[in-house]
Amino acid sequence: MRRYTLKEGAREAFQEVFLKTIVPLRQALGFQVLGAYWLSEREFLWFVAHERFEEAEKAYYEHPERQKVRPQEFVEAMDTRFVERLL
Repeated sequence: MRRYTLKEGAREAFQEVFLKTIVPLRQALGFQVLGAYWLSEREFLWFVAHERFEEAEKAYYEHPERQKVRPQEFVEAMDTRFVERLL
């Protein structure tokens, strides 16, 4: 689970990068995007999964397309947690 607080006015630019770069790249590397939600104008929550998460996460962050993304342009704060599915 990842929850971001975006910088003021960054929603549109973040959403474009998320939909055009982050989601397709995650999916190409075998991740499942389980859901993505706007909580408010600046609060964004999403869930991503992979059977071998640590290994896939390393490959994701090392990928040349991911290295072009600069989260600090959009994200003011981030909370990342591993969650366990109940249902």
